[in-house]
Amino acid sequence: MQYKTISEELVALKFRKSIEREMEEYFESMGYKIIVPDMFLSFDDFLLSKVRQDSEETVKVLGGDSRIYILRPDSTTNILGKIFSKWEGKPPLKVYYNSRVFKNTPNGNIMENHQMGVESLGDNPQEADWEILAMAITLMEGLKTPYVLELGSSKYLDSYLKDLRMDNRDELEIRGLLAKKSRHELEAKLEGLGLEDSLLSVILDMEGSVEEVIQKARSNYLNKEMEASLDALESLTGFLDKNKLLAGVDLDLSMIPDLDYYDGIIFKGYCQDTPKKVLSGGRYDRLTQKFGVSVSAIGFMIDMDLATQLRYREGRL
Repeated sequence: MQYKTISEELVALKFRKSIEREMEEYFESMGYKIIVPDMFLSFDDFLLSKVRQDSEETVKVLGGDSRIYILRPDSTTNILGKIFSKWEGKPPLKVYYNSRVFKNTPNGNIMENHQMGVESLGDNPQEADWEILAMAITLMEGLKTPYVLELGSSKYLDSYLKDLRMDNRDELEIRGLLAKKSRHELEAKLEGLGLEDSLLSVILDMEGSVEEVIQKARSNYLNKEMEASLDALESLTGFLDKNKLLAGVDLDLSMIPDLDYYDGIIFKGYCQDTPKKVLSGGRYDRLTQKFGVSVSAIGFMIDMDLATQLRYREGRL
């Protein structure tokens, strides 16, 4: 947010602090305990983690030992590294954070993004999915502006692309086109690969109301993992419906996660009049294995800069 005067900035910061306290109280009421992610990450560890993030976007600093470090580009990986270096191994463990992430921008500046979020580790996967989605929806409703929470499953598309066994470069290009919802370019790419009649040619239409999307998906190609992902989504949306939390939820089976470590349900929250996502998260069991353990894991982050802007714009405490 840009402020014209220091007085305006101080008022806005006080406003944001009240929202932070509100969210912290909510997280703690749900049994989550605060954790502070490390500020720095060894660049070597970052490369070994194999998390897909553009290295050019990371903010690098030179330590006193002449090693290269990066400023925290993502809270989840730093939190997992901190937890699994000293965790007693008694799940479940539920934590929340209130921190910033950093990245380089194309114009050479360093961008800071204030985020809050939660991580649920080692809990029953189905119950954790239910809890995390209910919490995400509660926070979206708390912004007091019309919203939509888009829900999908990375396993649905990942499993289908695995069956196709296409060249890695082609797969990455297709994922990029799906992320941009670039229908015309996607059609041209699929035609060039001889896949114009495949599931990929209609997957951008698989978004909208839960019932319609599930029905459309089940009428197309399904392998066992794709079918299991649809079953899981039906179970989850059934829980949300039963608890009167489904009204603002849409399914999107073409959804591409922002980070490649998600391996289950994924979701993104958007509010009226802004194209940027205000909340995002998903299941990332596979990522825990990179830290020498294997537990169920799911979480989400909320963009506090954008959340504050939305609430401040309407003057809604």
